[in-house]
Amino acid sequence: MGLFSFIQSAGAKVASMVGLGGSDEAEAKSGPTDTDIAAGLGNAVRRHNLPIEDLFVSFADGTATVSGKTTSTEYAEKAVLIIGNHAGVGAVDDQIVVEVPEPPSVYHTVVAGDTLSKISLDVYGVIFLYDKIFEANQPMLSDPDEIFPGQVLRCPPVEAPVHTVERGDTLGKIAKHWYGNAKKYTDIFEANRDKLANPDAIEVGQELVIPLGENAPTLA
Repeated sequence: MGLFSFIQSAGAKVASMVGLGGSDEAEAKSGPTDTDIAAGLGNAVRRHNLPIEDLFVSFADGTATVSGKTTSTEYAEKAVLIIGNHAGVGAVDDQIVVEVPEPPSVYHTVVAGDTLSKISLDVYGVIFLYDKIFEANQPMLSDPDEIFPGQVLRCPPVEAPVHTVERGDTLGKIAKHWYGNAKKYTDIFEANRDKLANPDAIEVGQELVIPLGENAPTLA
């Protein structure tokens, strides 16, 4: 629960969701009312079939307030993103009650040039957790390449990934794969001191923990 900020000019238009622009020309020209927008945002959440009981959305002065009850932090976070990623919404006040709260996600606002791999590196400190971000934003995000500047994505808490050593691997090669920087092999070595006595002595089949960035959201 809390207040979350969004870029008010980014995202899908609400007016198209509420069917404005029909037979009443004066209403179409004046644009949607706050009640219309709230109804449209509520319908957007319902279309994704999130299990939220007693869902209610209100809207005023650029802020949407959403309430209800659900079983998972994931569902509440997704409802916030569905609402916030609509043009005209500058903030979402999350009042959804979660029966069993879980560690919250980190929210990332997409900028020009972002990819899910780049976001993964920024948030988690490693490249190859982009699939976690994609999964965490489904069904709202149907294609990993269809993100846009101003969009807000949830990056859930994760466990440090594990790399199984293959023939030809070195710590430098593994670091290049996960971090895009071979010099970070020392981070992998230090995180696996319990099984590695020497950074040049790794064996095929060994499972090495790949440490996340210092500020990465984790399940621990």
